[in-house]
Amino acid sequence: MGTRRKNKATAGAGSAAGRRASPAHRSFIYKIGILRRLLDRYSGPTLAVQSGLTLAEWRVLTNLYSFSPTTSRQLCLRLRTDKAEVSRACAGLIARGYASRRVDPKDRRSALIVITRRGERGHDQIIPLRQALQKELERSLSKAEVTKLHRILDKLMQYVSGKIDAGPPPGAAKR
Repeated sequence: MGTRRKNKATAGAGSAAGRRASPAHRSFIYKIGILRRLLDRYSGPTLAVQSGLTLAEWRVLTNLYSFSPTTSRQLCLRLRTDKAEVSRACAGLIARGYASRRVDPKDRRSALIVITRRGERGHDQIIPLRQALQKELERSLSKAEVTKLHRILDKLMQYVSGKIDAGPPPGAAKR
């Protein structure tokens, strides 16, 4: 009994015959999830080489640039991510001198994360690189499609944020 090896291009893909198409593959929820992963894989390594930052650190840095000082909890809420990811990102930014931590004078139990001058300069150096990536991706779309895409994404983000903020729907099972 020999095993047949598949080449890299078809490994795990299976043959066209015998496959069933899942309705999930046609949903925008599925497609946006896959697109996010593709964008992270495409842009993450370049960001790391150009700036030494991870994508999570970059997301936190851009948020600090606009909302500094802030707490880790506020970062989690704005970025819609978990505490561990924000904590790791903040630790990395603090270690590089892009951010600092200080006690919140309004609540001494809480820490404020503050962008530093070095963090602001780093942010400003990275922005043109990220804008170039944005322009590259937009080249595959018409101007009208880019405008429509932004409008649709903003509308969906606002809708889903509102649903999350309202809490679980009645009768939803708790995890």
